[in-house]
Amino acid sequence: MSFLVPLYLHKLGIPTFLIGIYFLIATISMSFLLVLSGFLGDAYGKRNILLLLSILFSLNLFIFAFIKIPLIVFLTSVLGVGTASGGGIGGGAGGGPFNPLQTALIADYSRPEERTKLYSINFAAATISAFTGGLISDLITTVYPPSISYSLLFTLGFIISLFSIFFVYLIDKDSGTGKISIPKASFSSISKISIAGGLGSIGLGMVMPLIPLWFKLNFNATESEISYLYSISYGLVGISFLFADRIEKIIGRVKSISTLRGLSSLFLLLIPFSPTFLIASILFLARGVTYTVTIPMRQSLAMDVFSDKERIALITLSSNIEMTLI
Repeated sequence: MSFLVPLYLHKLGIPTFLIGIYFLIATISMSFLLVLSGFLGDAYGKRNILLLLSILFSLNLFIFAFIKIPLIVFLTSVLGVGTASGGGIGGGAGGGPFNPLQTALIADYSRPEERTKLYSINFAAATISAFTGGLISDLITTVYPPSISYSLLFTLGFIISLFSIFFVYLIDKDSGTGKISIPKASFSSISKISIAGGLGSIGLGMVMPLIPLWFKLNFNATESEISYLYSISYGLVGISFLFADRIEKIIGRVKSISTLRGLSSLFLLLIPFSPTFLIASILFLARGVTYTVTIPMRQSLAMDVFSDKERIALITLSSNIEMTLI
């Protein structure tokens, strides 16, 4: 649903440059929330903070679904949990501020040697869900005009987010340390993990959210065409996750991360020079697969080198250091 946000903001009459500002604020807000949720998760329990973020995400979707005032919709950029800043739980290929909490929870209930496979399955399931959502979006944007389809999709997203809150509530409570502290045991590992992840992060924070709008303005692509493209992307990414564990074993974890994310950066840089929507779409799909297939590897690597008691805080700090490379 993230691709709908810039198109919806444009439909509300918000100027293009302000849409860029919206995503800049959303990125900064997500960065702040990443750090805050990491420290709070280590201190007061991952499940509790994940539940709070889920409620905040539902609020964001509620505003998009039922409030048509441009200023109020624009102010959702400060929430840091919306589809403009990485999405909700699962998140398809990212998950925004939810991701570190999910990553640490999986690590708590798994053995080191099986983590890459588990992360691959987790992201594959999330992406397949996003693919299913994309198909629903394709259908709605094809059948209904934008004036109706946006409201229907955001309302459906809000309803689904309520179910998400319920399932998060069912997760067993984990005990935190009871105090907020700066991580020290694994701090030296942050830069190494961040550099490996940062190779594929050039421009993502500002560029990727605006690509749907660029497709529309530059190639006159319709909402339906863009929706189909994102559905294909979700499908390919979901399949690629299933091969992450095998790629890691053949090439090696660190080499796989650096090589594939380097390729994803190259594909991203080539997109603006595409002469047609078809070529731009192919590059977009290639970038998505080469970038996201490394996510399970990177998270497994992080879990191996980070201290158990400092996992979430270190993941969030690593993510924010990576964002400075954008």
